[in-house]
Amino acid sequence: MNKIEEKCKTKGVRLTDQRRLIAKVMSEATDHPDVDELHKRVSKIDKKVSIATVYRTVKLLSLIHI
Repeated sequence: MNKIEEKCKTKGVRLTDQRRLIAKVMSEATDHPDVDELHKRVSKIDKKVSIATVYRTVKLLSLIHI
C-alpha cells in the first residue's frame, strides 16, 4: 500500500480499482505530472480509465490534502 492509499484509508475515502491505479501512478511519479500526463500514464495500464475519472480523483485527493 502506497502513502496515498494509506492516507485515503485513514480519511475513510473509498478506493475503487481505478482510483487505486491513479494513486499508484501518482505515488510512483518522480515529477509533477499534470492531469493530462497522468491520464496518459494511467491509460497505458488501463485504457478504460477516462480523463474525467482522473480529474475527479485528483480533485478528491486535493480535498483531503494528499
